[in-house]
Amino acid sequence: METRARLAAVLGGIPFRRQTEGDGAMAAAEGAAGEAAAAGPGEAAPRRRLTWRRAAAGLAVLLLAAGGLAYSQKERIAPQVADTLRATIGDERTARVESWFFAIEDRVQKARYRLLGAETNPFATEEVRVSYVERTPPRTVVVWAGTRGVDRGANPDAFLPVPMTFPPTKQLRSNPEPGEGTWSTAGLPRTTPSDPLMAKTFFRPDPSRPYALVGVLLVDARRVRLHLVAGTVDPGGSRGVKGPGTIPAEDVPRLVAAWNGGFKGDHGNFGMVAHGKEFQRLRNGLATVCTKKDGTFVMGEYGRDLTWDPERMEACRQNAVLLVDRGEVSRRTAEGNDTWGYVQVNSSEFITWRSGIGVTKDGNLLVAAGNSLSAETLAKALWAAGAEYAMQLDINSPYVLTSLFFPQPDGSVKPERFMEAMPDAPGRFLRTQERDFMYLVLDEARYR
Repeated sequence: METRARLAAVLGGIPFRRQTEGDGAMAAAEGAAGEAAAAGPGEAAPRRRLTWRRAAAGLAVLLLAAGGLAYSQKERIAPQVADTLRATIGDERTARVESWFFAIEDRVQKARYRLLGAETNPFATEEVRVSYVERTPPRTVVVWAGTRGVDRGANPDAFLPVPMTFPPTKQLRSNPEPGEGTWSTAGLPRTTPSDPLMAKTFFRPDPSRPYALVGVLLVDARRVRLHLVAGTVDPGGSRGVKGPGTIPAEDVPRLVAAWNGGFKGDHGNFGMVAHGKEFQRLRNGLATVCTKKDGTFVMGEYGRDLTWDPERMEACRQNAVLLVDRGEVSRRTAEGNDTWGYVQVNSSEFITWRSGIGVTKDGNLLVAAGNSLSAETLAKALWAAGAEYAMQLDINSPYVLTSLFFPQPDGSVKPERFMEAMPDAPGRFLRTQERDFMYLVLDEARYR
Protein backbone atom coordinates (compact mmCIF):
# COMPACT_ATOMS: atom_id res chain seq x y z
CA MET A 1 0.00 0.00 0.00
CA GLU A 2 2.87 2.37 0.80
CA THR A 3 4.42 1.71 -2.61
CA ARG A 4 1.14 2.42 -4.37
CA ALA A 5 0.73 5.69 -2.43
CA ARG A 6 4.19 6.84 -3.46
CA LEU A 7 3.54 5.88 -7.05
CA ALA A 8 0.27 7.82 -7.04
CA ALA A 9 2.02 10.87 -5.58
CA VAL A 10 4.68 10.76 -8.27
CA LEU A 11 2.17 10.25 -11.07
CA GLY A 12 0.05 13.09 -9.76
CA GLY A 13 2.61 15.55 -11.00
CA ILE A 14 2.91 14.04 -14.51
CA PRO A 15 0.64 15.38 -17.32
CA PHE A 16 -1.86 12.90 -18.90
CA ARG A 17 -0.54 11.00 -21.93
CA ARG A 18 -1.88 8.22 -24.20
CA GLN A 19 -1.49 4.80 -22.67
CA THR A 20 1.03 2.61 -24.44
CA GLU A 21 1.04 -1.15 -24.76
CA GLY A 22 3.42 -1.39 -21.82
CA ASP A 23 1.28 0.93 -19.77
CA GLY A 24 -1.75 -1.24 -20.56
CA ALA A 25 0.03 -4.34 -19.34
CA MET A 26 1.04 -2.54 -16.15
CA ALA A 27 -2.52 -1.34 -15.63
CA ALA A 28 -3.91 -4.83 -16.20
CA ALA A 29 -1.47 -6.28 -13.69
CA GLU A 30 -2.25 -3.53 -11.23
CA GLY A 31 -6.01 -4.09 -11.73
CA ALA A 32 -5.64 -7.80 -11.09
CA ALA A 33 -3.66 -7.08 -7.91
CA GLY A 34 -6.32 -4.63 -6.85
CA GLU A 35 -9.08 -7.19 -7.39
CA ALA A 36 -7.14 -9.72 -5.31
CA ALA A 37 -6.68 -7.15 -2.57
CA ALA A 38 -10.35 -6.16 -2.70
CA ALA A 39 -11.38 -9.76 -2.26
CA GLY A 40 -9.85 -9.80 1.16
CA PRO A 41 -7.88 -12.51 2.91
CA GLY A 42 -9.28 -16.01 2.31
CA GLU A 43 -11.77 -14.86 -0.35
CA ALA A 44 -11.67 -15.92 -4.05
CA ALA A 45 -10.98 -13.24 -6.62
CA PRO A 46 -14.01 -12.18 -8.74
CA ARG A 47 -14.30 -14.16 -12.02
CA ARG A 48 -13.73 -12.34 -15.27
CA ARG A 49 -16.99 -11.77 -17.17
CA LEU A 50 -15.54 -12.61 -20.62
CA THR A 51 -13.60 -15.82 -21.11
CA TRP A 52 -12.38 -17.61 -24.22
CA ARG A 53 -14.99 -20.32 -23.73
CA ARG A 54 -17.79 -17.80 -23.49
CA ALA A 55 -16.52 -15.96 -26.55
CA ALA A 56 -16.32 -19.21 -28.53
CA ALA A 57 -19.83 -20.20 -27.43
CA GLY A 58 -21.19 -16.80 -28.44
CA LEU A 59 -19.50 -17.03 -31.83
CA ALA A 60 -20.96 -20.49 -32.36
CA VAL A 61 -24.46 -19.21 -31.55
CA LEU A 62 -24.04 -16.33 -34.00
CA LEU A 63 -22.80 -18.66 -36.74
CA LEU A 64 -25.69 -21.05 -36.11
CA ALA A 65 -28.20 -18.21 -36.26
CA ALA A 66 -26.61 -16.87 -39.45
CA GLY A 67 -26.69 -20.35 -40.99
CA GLY A 68 -30.34 -20.79 -40.08
CA LEU A 69 -31.22 -17.42 -41.55
CA ALA A 70 -29.32 -18.22 -44.75
CA TYR A 71 -31.08 -21.60 -45.03
CA SER A 72 -34.49 -19.99 -44.58
CA GLN A 73 -33.66 -17.58 -47.40
CA LYS A 74 -31.97 -20.14 -49.66
CA GLU A 75 -34.55 -19.79 -52.43
CA ARG A 76 -33.85 -16.07 -52.65
CA ILE A 77 -30.06 -16.12 -52.40
CA ALA A 78 -29.23 -19.44 -54.07
CA PRO A 79 -29.07 -18.07 -57.65
CA GLN A 80 -26.65 -15.31 -56.66
CA VAL A 81 -24.51 -17.73 -54.64
CA ALA A 82 -24.38 -20.23 -57.51
CA ASP A 83 -23.44 -17.57 -60.07
CA THR A 84 -20.73 -16.21 -57.74
CA LEU A 85 -19.28 -19.69 -57.23
CA ARG A 86 -19.24 -20.38 -60.98
CA ALA A 87 -17.32 -17.16 -61.54
CA THR A 88 -14.76 -17.92 -58.80
CA ILE A 89 -14.24 -21.70 -58.62
CA GLY A 90 -15.64 -22.81 -61.97
CA ASP A 91 -18.65 -24.76 -63.16
CA GLU A 92 -17.36 -28.23 -62.30
CA ARG A 93 -16.50 -27.41 -58.67
CA THR A 94 -19.78 -25.51 -58.28
CA ALA A 95 -21.70 -28.57 -59.47
CA ARG A 96 -19.91 -30.67 -56.85
CA VAL A 97 -20.75 -28.15 -54.13
CA GLU A 98 -24.39 -28.30 -55.26
CA SER A 99 -24.35 -32.10 -55.11
CA TRP A 100 -23.04 -31.97 -51.51
CA PHE A 101 -25.69 -29.41 -50.58
CA PHE A 102 -28.50 -31.49 -52.09
CA ALA A 103 -27.25 -34.61 -50.28
CA ILE A 104 -27.19 -32.77 -46.93
CA GLU A 105 -30.59 -31.19 -47.56
CA ASP A 106 -32.04 -34.60 -48.42
CA ARG A 107 -30.79 -36.05 -45.13
CA VAL A 108 -32.27 -33.10 -43.25
CA GLN A 109 -35.62 -33.64 -44.98
CA LYS A 110 -35.64 -37.35 -44.10
CA ALA A 111 -34.79 -36.62 -40.46
CA ARG A 112 -37.45 -33.92 -40.26
CA TYR A 113 -40.06 -36.27 -41.68
CA ARG A 114 -39.18 -39.00 -39.14
CA LEU A 115 -39.39 -36.54 -36.25
CA LEU A 116 -42.15 -34.15 -37.27
CA GLY A 117 -43.89 -35.70 -40.25
CA ALA A 118 -44.91 -33.65 -43.30
CA GLU A 119 -47.79 -32.91 -45.63
CA THR A 120 -48.51 -35.77 -48.01
CA ASN A 121 -50.98 -33.83 -50.17
CA PRO A 122 -49.64 -30.67 -51.88
CA PHE A 123 -53.15 -29.20 -52.14
CA ALA A 124 -54.32 -29.97 -48.58
CA THR A 125 -53.38 -26.58 -47.12
CA GLU A 126 -54.61 -24.38 -49.95
CA GLU A 127 -57.03 -21.58 -49.20
CA VAL A 128 -60.43 -21.66 -50.85
CA ARG A 129 -60.22 -19.80 -54.17
CA VAL A 130 -63.27 -17.96 -55.47
CA SER A 131 -62.95 -17.79 -59.23
CA TYR A 132 -64.77 -15.27 -61.38
CA VAL A 133 -66.03 -17.03 -64.50
CA GLU A 134 -67.55 -14.78 -67.14
CA ARG A 135 -70.94 -15.98 -68.33
CA THR A 136 -70.65 -17.03 -71.96
CA PRO A 137 -73.38 -15.90 -74.36
CA PRO A 138 -75.94 -18.55 -75.24
CA ARG A 139 -75.35 -20.54 -78.40
CA THR A 140 -77.64 -20.08 -81.38
CA VAL A 141 -78.72 -23.41 -82.79
CA VAL A 142 -80.20 -23.40 -86.29
CA VAL A 143 -82.32 -26.44 -87.19
CA TRP A 144 -83.30 -26.74 -90.83
CA ALA A 145 -86.84 -27.93 -91.49
CA GLY A 146 -87.10 -30.70 -94.04
CA THR A 147 -90.01 -32.08 -95.97
CA ARG A 148 -91.02 -34.05 -92.90
CA GLY A 149 -91.07 -30.98 -90.64
CA VAL A 150 -88.86 -29.76 -87.80
CA ASP A 151 -87.33 -32.37 -85.50
CA ARG A 152 -88.74 -31.13 -82.21
CA GLY A 153 -86.61 -33.63 -80.33
CA ALA A 154 -83.37 -31.91 -81.42
CA ASN A 155 -81.11 -31.43 -78.36
CA PRO A 156 -79.05 -28.19 -78.47
CA ASP A 157 -76.46 -29.83 -76.20
CA ALA A 158 -75.70 -32.28 -79.00
CA PHE A 159 -74.07 -29.39 -80.86
CA LEU A 160 -71.65 -28.56 -78.01
CA PRO A 161 -68.04 -29.79 -78.05
CA VAL A 162 -67.37 -32.93 -76.05
CA PRO A 163 -65.79 -32.01 -72.66
CA MET A 164 -62.21 -33.05 -71.99
CA THR A 165 -61.82 -36.67 -70.99
CA PHE A 166 -59.46 -37.16 -68.04
CA PRO A 167 -56.75 -39.74 -68.75
CA PRO A 168 -56.72 -42.83 -66.54
CA THR A 169 -54.01 -42.67 -63.89
CA LYS A 170 -51.75 -45.35 -62.45
CA GLN A 171 -51.18 -45.81 -58.72
CA LEU A 172 -47.54 -45.70 -57.65
CA ARG A 173 -48.22 -46.58 -54.02
CA SER A 174 -50.09 -49.44 -52.37
CA ASN A 175 -51.50 -46.98 -49.83
CA PRO A 176 -52.51 -43.86 -51.81
CA GLU A 177 -53.48 -40.72 -49.94
CA PRO A 178 -57.02 -39.35 -50.39
CA GLY A 179 -57.08 -37.64 -53.77
CA GLU A 180 -53.79 -39.13 -54.95
CA GLY A 181 -54.12 -40.06 -58.61
CA THR A 182 -57.68 -38.66 -58.78
CA TRP A 183 -58.42 -35.72 -61.08
CA SER A 184 -60.10 -32.69 -59.49
CA THR A 185 -61.26 -29.35 -60.93
CA ALA A 186 -61.33 -27.56 -57.56
CA GLY A 187 -59.57 -24.22 -57.26
CA LEU A 188 -58.58 -23.86 -60.92
CA PRO A 189 -59.25 -20.77 -63.08
CA ARG A 190 -61.93 -20.74 -65.79
CA THR A 191 -62.94 -24.26 -64.74
CA THR A 192 -66.11 -25.86 -63.43
CA PRO A 193 -66.88 -29.56 -62.93
CA SER A 194 -69.28 -29.49 -65.89
CA ASP A 195 -66.92 -27.46 -68.10
CA PRO A 196 -63.35 -28.46 -67.20
CA LEU A 197 -60.66 -26.40 -68.85
CA MET A 198 -58.16 -27.85 -66.39
CA ALA A 199 -57.85 -30.54 -63.73
CA LYS A 200 -55.21 -31.45 -61.16
CA THR A 201 -53.94 -34.37 -59.14
CA PHE A 202 -50.80 -35.41 -57.30
CA PHE A 203 -48.51 -38.41 -56.85
CA ARG A 204 -45.90 -39.62 -54.36
CA PRO A 205 -43.45 -41.34 -56.72
CA ASP A 206 -40.66 -42.21 -54.23
CA PRO A 207 -41.39 -44.82 -51.51
CA SER A 208 -38.28 -43.75 -49.58
CA ARG A 209 -39.50 -40.13 -49.50
CA PRO A 210 -43.25 -40.00 -48.72
CA TYR A 211 -42.99 -36.20 -48.57
CA ALA A 212 -41.85 -35.97 -52.22
CA LEU A 213 -45.04 -34.65 -53.85
CA VAL A 214 -45.60 -34.03 -57.56
CA GLY A 215 -48.53 -31.83 -58.50
CA VAL A 216 -49.79 -32.39 -62.06
CA LEU A 217 -51.93 -29.93 -64.02
CA LEU A 218 -53.98 -31.24 -66.96
CA VAL A 219 -55.10 -28.70 -69.61
CA ASP A 220 -57.53 -29.13 -72.52
CA ALA A 221 -55.24 -28.38 -75.48
CA ARG A 222 -58.23 -27.51 -77.73
CA ARG A 223 -59.01 -24.44 -75.65
CA VAL A 224 -55.57 -22.88 -75.09
CA ARG A 225 -52.55 -21.75 -77.05
CA LEU A 226 -49.03 -22.48 -75.81
CA HIS A 227 -46.31 -19.82 -76.14
CA LEU A 228 -42.54 -20.24 -75.62
CA VAL A 229 -40.69 -17.08 -74.55
CA ALA A 230 -36.90 -16.67 -74.55
CA GLY A 231 -35.41 -14.70 -71.66
CA THR A 232 -33.32 -11.57 -72.00
CA VAL A 233 -30.23 -13.56 -70.91
CA ASP A 234 -30.98 -17.27 -71.35
CA PRO A 235 -30.80 -19.46 -73.27
CA GLY A 236 -29.07 -17.32 -75.91
CA GLY A 237 -27.16 -14.67 -73.98
CA SER A 238 -23.75 -16.32 -74.36
CA ARG A 239 -24.25 -16.20 -78.14
CA GLY A 240 -25.37 -12.59 -78.04
CA VAL A 241 -28.98 -13.50 -78.91
CA LYS A 242 -31.45 -11.93 -76.50
CA GLY A 243 -35.14 -12.68 -76.18
CA PRO A 244 -37.99 -10.39 -75.12
CA GLY A 245 -38.55 -12.09 -71.75
CA THR A 246 -42.09 -10.71 -71.47
CA ILE A 247 -45.71 -11.65 -72.06
CA PRO A 248 -47.25 -9.24 -74.61
CA ALA A 249 -49.77 -6.89 -73.01
CA GLU A 250 -52.58 -8.10 -75.28
CA ASP A 251 -52.16 -11.66 -73.95
CA VAL A 252 -52.39 -10.80 -70.24
CA PRO A 253 -56.22 -10.66 -69.97
CA ARG A 254 -56.43 -14.17 -71.50
CA LEU A 255 -53.65 -15.71 -69.38
CA VAL A 256 -54.39 -19.14 -67.98
CA ALA A 257 -51.03 -20.42 -66.64
CA ALA A 258 -47.28 -19.90 -66.90
CA TRP A 259 -44.24 -21.87 -65.79
CA ASN A 260 -40.45 -21.92 -65.98
CA GLY A 261 -38.53 -23.04 -69.06
CA GLY A 262 -35.45 -25.25 -69.27
CA PHE A 263 -31.78 -25.11 -68.31
CA LYS A 264 -29.61 -22.04 -68.82
CA GLY A 265 -28.14 -21.77 -72.30
CA ASP A 266 -24.64 -22.95 -71.41
CA HIS A 267 -25.80 -25.78 -69.13
CA GLY A 268 -26.11 -28.39 -71.86
CA ASN A 269 -26.60 -26.12 -74.89
CA PHE A 270 -30.09 -27.45 -75.44
CA GLY A 271 -31.73 -25.85 -78.45
CA MET A 272 -34.33 -23.11 -78.70
CA VAL A 273 -35.84 -21.31 -81.67
CA ALA A 274 -38.49 -18.62 -81.12
CA HIS A 275 -39.39 -15.06 -82.13
CA GLY A 276 -37.70 -15.69 -85.48
CA LYS A 277 -34.31 -16.25 -83.78
CA GLU A 278 -32.07 -19.21 -82.99
CA PHE A 279 -30.98 -18.93 -79.35
CA GLN A 280 -29.33 -22.36 -79.24
CA ARG A 281 -29.00 -24.82 -82.11
CA LEU A 282 -31.61 -27.61 -82.26
CA ARG A 283 -29.96 -31.04 -82.04
CA ASN A 284 -31.12 -34.55 -82.80
CA GLY A 285 -31.89 -36.99 -80.00
CA LEU A 286 -33.14 -34.40 -77.49
CA ALA A 287 -36.57 -34.03 -75.86
CA THR A 288 -38.36 -31.23 -77.70
CA VAL A 289 -41.65 -29.34 -77.56
CA CYS A 290 -42.70 -27.20 -80.53
CA THR A 291 -45.61 -24.84 -81.07
CA LYS A 292 -47.26 -24.53 -84.46
CA LYS A 293 -48.77 -21.58 -86.28
CA ASP A 294 -52.20 -23.24 -86.23
CA GLY A 295 -52.22 -23.08 -82.40
CA THR A 296 -51.34 -26.73 -81.72
CA PHE A 297 -48.15 -28.14 -80.23
CA VAL A 298 -46.13 -31.36 -80.59
CA MET A 299 -43.65 -33.17 -78.36
CA GLY A 300 -41.15 -35.95 -78.92
CA GLU A 301 -37.54 -36.71 -79.76
CA TYR A 302 -36.05 -34.25 -82.22
CA GLY A 303 -34.94 -35.89 -85.46
CA ARG A 304 -37.14 -38.92 -84.86
CA ASP A 305 -40.62 -37.65 -84.04
CA LEU A 306 -40.36 -34.06 -85.26
CA THR A 307 -38.05 -31.57 -86.99
CA TRP A 308 -38.11 -27.83 -87.51
CA ASP A 309 -40.49 -26.67 -90.24
CA PRO A 310 -40.37 -22.89 -90.74
CA GLU A 311 -43.59 -22.96 -92.74
CA ARG A 312 -45.64 -24.57 -89.97
CA MET A 313 -43.80 -23.97 -86.68
CA GLU A 314 -43.46 -20.95 -84.44
CA ALA A 315 -41.04 -22.08 -81.71
CA CYS A 316 -39.20 -25.11 -80.30
CA ARG A 317 -37.48 -25.74 -76.95
CA GLN A 318 -35.24 -28.68 -76.07
CA ASN A 319 -34.07 -29.91 -72.67
CA ALA A 320 -32.09 -33.13 -72.15
CA VAL A 321 -33.81 -36.40 -73.18
CA LEU A 322 -37.37 -37.65 -72.91
CA LEU A 323 -38.59 -38.69 -69.45
CA VAL A 324 -41.52 -40.63 -70.90
CA ASP A 325 -41.19 -42.03 -74.40
CA ARG A 326 -44.12 -43.65 -76.21
CA GLY A 327 -46.03 -44.24 -73.02
CA GLU A 328 -43.15 -45.74 -71.00
CA VAL A 329 -40.68 -44.31 -68.49
CA SER A 330 -37.45 -43.85 -70.43
CA ARG A 331 -34.50 -46.02 -69.41
CA ARG A 332 -32.31 -42.96 -69.96
CA THR A 333 -33.59 -41.22 -66.81
CA ALA A 334 -30.71 -42.79 -64.83
CA GLU A 335 -27.94 -42.03 -67.35
CA GLY A 336 -24.88 -39.95 -66.51
CA ASN A 337 -24.57 -36.23 -66.82
CA ASP A 338 -23.64 -36.08 -70.48
CA THR A 339 -27.38 -36.63 -70.86
CA TRP A 340 -28.56 -34.11 -68.25
CA GLY A 341 -26.00 -31.32 -68.35
CA TYR A 342 -22.46 -30.35 -69.19
CA VAL A 343 -20.49 -31.24 -66.02
CA GLN A 344 -19.27 -34.62 -64.78
CA VAL A 345 -21.50 -34.64 -61.69
CA ASN A 346 -24.64 -36.67 -62.41
CA SER A 347 -27.41 -34.12 -61.91
CA SER A 348 -30.12 -36.69 -62.75
CA GLU A 349 -29.57 -37.99 -59.20
CA PHE A 350 -29.85 -34.59 -57.47
CA ILE A 351 -32.76 -34.74 -55.02
CA THR A 352 -34.33 -31.34 -55.49
CA TRP A 353 -37.30 -29.48 -56.95
CA ARG A 354 -37.93 -30.45 -60.57
CA SER A 355 -40.44 -29.50 -63.26
CA GLY A 356 -41.59 -30.99 -66.53
CA ILE A 357 -44.29 -31.08 -69.19
CA GLY A 358 -45.96 -33.88 -71.08
CA VAL A 359 -48.68 -34.75 -73.56
CA THR A 360 -51.39 -37.40 -73.22
CA LYS A 361 -52.61 -39.79 -75.92
CA ASP A 362 -55.52 -37.40 -76.50
CA GLY A 363 -53.08 -34.55 -77.11
CA ASN A 364 -53.79 -32.68 -73.89
CA LEU A 365 -51.05 -30.89 -71.95
CA LEU A 366 -49.57 -31.97 -68.62
CA VAL A 367 -47.53 -29.59 -66.42
CA ALA A 368 -45.77 -31.14 -63.41
CA ALA A 369 -43.55 -30.00 -60.55
CA GLY A 370 -42.51 -31.31 -57.16
CA ASN A 371 -39.97 -31.38 -54.36
CA SER A 372 -37.30 -33.95 -53.43
CA LEU A 373 -37.24 -35.56 -56.88
CA SER A 374 -34.73 -37.27 -59.12
CA ALA A 375 -35.18 -37.35 -62.89
CA GLU A 376 -36.55 -40.87 -62.58
CA THR A 377 -39.18 -40.10 -59.93
CA LEU A 378 -40.39 -37.06 -61.90
CA ALA A 379 -40.71 -39.35 -64.93
CA LYS A 380 -42.74 -41.88 -62.93
CA ALA A 381 -45.18 -39.18 -61.81
CA LEU A 382 -45.76 -37.93 -65.37
CA TRP A 383 -46.15 -41.51 -66.60
CA ALA A 384 -48.69 -42.21 -63.84
CA ALA A 385 -50.64 -39.10 -64.91
CA GLY A 386 -51.07 -40.52 -68.41
CA ALA A 387 -48.17 -38.97 -70.33
CA GLU A 388 -47.40 -40.45 -73.73
CA TYR A 389 -44.34 -38.18 -74.02
CA ALA A 390 -42.77 -36.02 -71.31
CA MET A 391 -39.65 -33.90 -70.86
CA GLN A 392 -37.90 -32.27 -67.92
CA LEU A 393 -37.65 -28.50 -67.68
CA ASP A 394 -35.67 -26.62 -65.01
CA ILE A 395 -34.66 -27.88 -61.57
CA ASN A 396 -33.94 -26.37 -58.10
CA SER A 397 -36.38 -24.44 -55.96
CA PRO A 398 -35.46 -20.87 -56.96
CA TYR A 399 -36.48 -21.60 -60.55
CA VAL A 400 -39.37 -24.10 -60.42
CA LEU A 401 -42.70 -22.24 -60.42
CA THR A 402 -46.13 -22.74 -61.98
CA SER A 403 -48.53 -19.81 -61.79
CA LEU A 404 -52.28 -19.85 -62.38
CA PHE A 405 -54.11 -16.69 -63.45
CA PHE A 406 -57.66 -16.03 -62.28
CA PRO A 407 -59.70 -13.54 -64.34
CA GLN A 408 -61.14 -10.61 -62.42
CA PRO A 409 -64.32 -8.58 -63.11
CA ASP A 410 -62.24 -5.54 -64.14
CA GLY A 411 -60.47 -7.50 -66.88
CA SER A 412 -57.22 -8.06 -64.96
CA VAL A 413 -55.84 -11.39 -63.79
CA LYS A 414 -54.84 -12.49 -60.29
CA PRO A 415 -51.78 -14.79 -60.10
CA GLU A 416 -51.71 -17.74 -57.67
CA ARG A 417 -49.20 -20.56 -57.13
CA PHE A 418 -50.29 -23.96 -58.42
CA MET A 419 -48.83 -25.48 -55.23
CA GLU A 420 -48.49 -23.43 -52.05
CA ALA A 421 -45.05 -24.92 -51.31
CA MET A 422 -43.58 -23.43 -54.49
CA PRO A 423 -41.06 -20.65 -53.83
CA ASP A 424 -41.15 -17.17 -55.34
CA ALA A 425 -44.10 -14.90 -56.02
CA PRO A 426 -46.72 -16.16 -58.49
CA GLY A 427 -46.67 -12.83 -60.33
CA ARG A 428 -43.09 -13.44 -61.45
CA PHE A 429 -44.06 -14.08 -65.07
CA LEU A 430 -45.83 -10.74 -65.32
CA ARG A 431 -42.38 -9.12 -65.13
CA THR A 432 -39.52 -9.25 -67.62
CA GLN A 433 -37.58 -12.50 -67.18
CA GLU A 434 -33.90 -13.20 -67.75
CA ARG A 435 -34.64 -16.90 -68.30
CA ASP A 436 -37.06 -18.51 -70.73
CA PHE A 437 -40.56 -19.58 -69.72
CA MET A 438 -43.83 -20.86 -71.19
CA TYR A 439 -47.39 -19.61 -70.87
CA LEU A 440 -50.94 -20.47 -71.94
CA VAL A 441 -53.70 -18.14 -73.11
CA LEU A 442 -57.36 -18.98 -73.59
CA ASP A 443 -57.97 -19.57 -77.30
CA GLU A 444 -61.07 -21.53 -78.24
CA ALA A 445 -60.87 -21.03 -82.00
CA ARG A 446 -60.23 -24.77 -82.37
CA TYR A 447 -62.79 -25.81 -79.75
CA ARG A 448 -65.44 -27.32 -82.01
